[in-house]
Amino acid sequence: MKLNYELFEQLFCMVREDPLDAVLSMPASDLLTEEAAAAFLKAYQVEIKGQDLQVAATYFASAWRGLGVTLQYMISLTENRLDLSLTNLTLHISRRNGYPSIFFRLLNAAEHPWPEQDRNIWRSEAIQSFYRDTLRPVVEVLASVSGLPAAQIWGQLPLGVAYYLRHIGDTLEQEADRIRLQEDYEYLIKDVDSAIFGLARNPFDYKPKWIDDPYNPGQLSQMKPTCCLAYRTDTGHGYCYSCPKLTRQQREEKAASIMAAAQAK
Repeated sequence: MKLNYELFEQLFCMVREDPLDAVLSMPASDLLTEEAAAAFLKAYQVEIKGQDLQVAATYFASAWRGLGVTLQYMISLTENRLDLSLTNLTLHISRRNGYPSIFFRLLNAAEHPWPEQDRNIWRSEAIQSFYRDTLRPVVEVLASVSGLPAAQIWGQLPLGVAYYLRHIGDTLEQEADRIRLQEDYEYLIKDVDSAIFGLARNPFDYKPKWIDDPYNPGQLSQMKPTCCLAYRTDTGHGYCYSCPKLTRQQREEKAASIMAAAQAK
């Protein structure tokens, strides 16, 4: 299968050209210095109407799930791969459909074939290298600058990665492709050592907690592994319905409000 650049741009804001009207642009490798990372978060905080850097850090971290999904997509489905290292990425704070977004611009979009060696070996190397050498240094700087625990920052990724992989799997025509996508995802969950993330536990290996879905009555949705701090934005959003911080009563009240708003439309 060929690389699907349209999918990468549509779902994950991964592009091959600079987006228009960027508020701030920065080489991704600059994030490894606290001064540059703080400047980026401050600019992003303004765009998302965050009350502090911690909100900007969680929102920014969640954007990286797109690169994680792109990596799994390439490993499972495509003949070639892209270089997702920090030195090959420029970050842009811009807007899409009126909302602030993080764009990942590939400096060099050259495609490289996967190695001919045993697939399990290069799959392991690709996944571990991405999380250990690309994303972990970013997470650790974000934690240092914002004061948030690294585990909470990592916790912004798993639910989104799982969601988009399910979405992609549902679009695949071949059963073999769906199985391979799931098996490679399970490798990330079950076989990548927690030390790769610098944590006591692999953040993707969590026990899902299911709750009623007020947006789709009669169905269930997953509670978030960690709080995204959306309630600390000046947007009127408040706590997410799926926030792990909510008490049962608060969640029931939130659900009632969501369903009442849907019925009023």
